Amino acid sequence: MPMTLRPILLAASSGILGLLLTVSSCKPRQSPVAPTTEAYVWQDPARPEVREAFESTGTSLDVLHFRAAEFRWTGHDFEVGRVISDKLPSPGCGLVVRIGQSAAGLEWDAEQRQAVEDCVASLARLGPREIQCDYDRPQARLGGYRRLLGRLRRVAGEVPVVPTTLPSWLDEEEFAALARESAGYVLQVHSLSLPRTPDDEVVLLDPSLARTSVERAAALGVPFRVAMPTYGCEVWFDSAGKVIEVISEDRAPEGLAPARRAFGYADPATAAALVAEWTANRPSGLTGVVWYRLPIAADRRNWPWPTLEKVMRGEAPVADLRVETKASDIVLTNHGEAPARLPGRLVARGPVAAADAVGAYRLESGGEETVFRFTENGWPWIEPGQSLVIGWITRRSSDSKLTWVVE
Repeated sequence: MPMTLRPILLAASSGILGLLLTVSSCKPRQSPVAPTTEAYVWQDPARPEVREAFESTGTSLDVLHFRAAEFRWTGHDFEVGRVISDKLPSPGCGLVVRIGQSAAGLEWDAEQRQAVEDCVASLARLGPREIQCDYDRPQARLGGYRRLLGRLRRVAGEVPVVPTTLPSWLDEEEFAALARESAGYVLQVHSLSLPRTPDDEVVLLDPSLARTSVERAAALGVPFRVAMPTYGCEVWFDSAGKVIEVISEDRAPEGLAPARRAFGYADPATAAALVAEWTANRPSGLTGVVWYRLPIAADRRNWPWPTLEKVMRGEAPVADLRVETKASDIVLTNHGEAPARLPGRLVARGPVAAADAVGAYRLESGGEETVFRFTENGWPWIEPGQSLVIGWITRRSSDSKLTWVVE
């Protein structure tokens, strides 16, 4: 479930929760047994750091799902990016086939289906636990998706083919039939509502939408899992204020430079609250939570493993960002358990002799205030246990004191 420009790439207070429990109290509930904990591995499993990450999870995760292939429709045929072809990267894992938004309008005649069918058939021969189909199909055209899934199930044989779905699909009459024919599905409650301006908040996980969507899915009576986010993203704007790119992985497009950026990150505390609720009072049919994506070393747009581990238990990790001075260096250190947002402004109040900023900060000074302002030129979160030097500062005298204000 890579980041796309879907109008909903994702969707707490005790008052909202109490209201939902009251409204849904007549619905059947399952016993308080924890759902399965699963994760997507979207990076290439042949890379050493990726293999190290999924091999080190041990028994912490019940299932891993590896991105196996991606399809992009060129207008004439499919460009196919195969990641997995000859063997499973891990015993008992699932595989994911992604069909991009470029194929959203296809009618899926025999010629158009052939490349996807051939790929699914070959992946099924590897013996995965299941094959998930992640397809950016418009919600008003789910009938065609049902037919495609039927063909894919036929070529996959005994290997289940499971669709990933969006909350907006729950509004469509075709969805119930699609879910029942598939004998299960993955409900993706994380999404991106594109900001109108670079100063607007970028929301990746709306807890109200997630709860409501799960309650509605439970009413269908078909087993389902919920896909939850662990990642962050940045949205690029041009000089006219138009969105030109959304980046959710640690690589940027070549030859493109933004005039402004907006940032978003899935909130660990929000996700942990949802897990705790669904574990203690599990909606009927909810069988597991699938996390997108497995933490990999040096993947700065994703929670680190200790943060995800705590969230999977329904415990809310907290950030603890502190301003420290080492000699003349100004250092921001995260002593917490969750990624910490870098301050938009860091103000030193007191007699300053000299100062300068480095990296993503610029210096603004005047009077008795020296301001270090974030400039959008860097990723604005710092992982637990990490430190970042943002500049240097010297006092006018050794006995003068500076007071730091974080804004």
